[in-house]
Amino acid sequence: MNFNSISFAIFLPVVFLIYWLCLRNRTRSQNIFLLVASYLFYAWWDWRFLFLIIITTASTYSTALAAKHGNKRTWTVANIILNLGILATFKYFNFFSENLRHILSAIGMAADWVTLDILLPAGISFYTFQAISYSVDVYRDRIKPTRDYIAFSTFIAFFPQLVAGPIERATNLLPQITSPRHWEYNEAVLGMRQILWGLAKKLAMADLCGQAVDAIFSQPHYYASEFGASTLILGSILFSFQIYGDFSGYSDIATGSARLFGIRLMDNFRHPYFSRNVREFWQRWHISLMQWFREYLYIPLGGNRNGLPRTLLNISIVFLISGLWHGAAWTFVAWGAFWAIFMCIGIIFNSRRYRPDEIASWKDTHRIVIVFLLVSIGFTIFRSQSIDAAIDYFGLIFHSGGLLAVPTGLTPLWSVVLVIGAEWYTRRHPFPLQRMPRSAALRFAIYWLLLGTILWACDTDSTSFIYFRF
Repeated sequence: MNFNSISFAIFLPVVFLIYWLCLRNRTRSQNIFLLVASYLFYAWWDWRFLFLIIITTASTYSTALAAKHGNKRTWTVANIILNLGILATFKYFNFFSENLRHILSAIGMAADWVTLDILLPAGISFYTFQAISYSVDVYRDRIKPTRDYIAFSTFIAFFPQLVAGPIERATNLLPQITSPRHWEYNEAVLGMRQILWGLAKKLAMADLCGQAVDAIFSQPHYYASEFGASTLILGSILFSFQIYGDFSGYSDIATGSARLFGIRLMDNFRHPYFSRNVREFWQRWHISLMQWFREYLYIPLGGNRNGLPRTLLNISIVFLISGLWHGAAWTFVAWGAFWAIFMCIGIIFNSRRYRPDEIASWKDTHRIVIVFLLVSIGFTIFRSQSIDAAIDYFGLIFHSGGLLAVPTGLTPLWSVVLVIGAEWYTRRHPFPLQRMPRSAALRFAIYWLLLGTILWACDTDSTSFIYFRF
């Protein structure tokens, strides 16, 4: 069930009304209902993959309790291996088997086994990492294992963040699920505003940009020959805006939906396109994933405690695995390597660390532009169908003329200006609608402007969220 679908527009209000009108002040009943609703939400794609969530939930719950009574390391490692094994099978089996077949063919050996065509269950990377973080936190005594199976199942499957995060730590989300939740009007209003803004980013910016991006990336030779390199450059820039509007829009809808049920999810984006260096960008983009890698991979590898060469190696490992986490393709590995190189350069030259409350100003424009150009180069690799396609795309940019020619219909820049301009103006806040004018007339004007924009954008072909693939 997509957040930008009619089915979700019906599903969310129904769940909300039953949750507060029929089950108010009944925490366990609310959790049971949220769990059922979450399983229904996930089964909307393919009910057969529900068993994977149930296996992950049951194994993580039971091994955490078993670890409490002894052999903590054994139980924790066993659960991690099980869940990573499930993830590897469903996400990477086809990738590794295909590459092994090519390697064997290259050395003259025939691969005569049957290669399975395994489907990728939606959100498997997200809920698997969330389950692993719980196991490790129990092992480290950062949280006590819960005996409430319903609450724990809801923690794993909570529908707003089930398919594309944020990847929540049990220390934040689980106590909210086990504790009584009370109706707060202001929090619900804030949630609706965040949902509205997320839909605007998805429909009015991401989907409109996506139409141009799909056209350009599907026929780069045609656009290069007819309009020149400027169109390919435009395609890279528009994809950067598309993926930001798509993913951060999802996160806004997820966080806003959770607020409706009295639950606060972490911020997954903090205006990453206003970053002044690469290190700051990765402190503001997909925050929950980067914190996960820092806590459960980078620090266990040694972090920055063993000298510069080891620090650079650890950074490289993190970004290479982060690239592979995004998908089973060499383009994602290359994308991870691209960022590993620039992160290492930043560390070598001791690029500045910015605090979250240090907000960019107009004086930082040149730094912001440089970082955004690097982001666009990286996302060109990310978007390409293969390494050869990415090389070909960059080659066309450097060898095509017509730098000022842009085809009509491929410049949905008004939507980019609307979204990015609003976020720049309100960049001290998580999202623009968090602080609204006191004037009721002005507030309603803003609401109707966004609703009208969303309804207008709905006339175009709306697509699923990009990160549902990961």
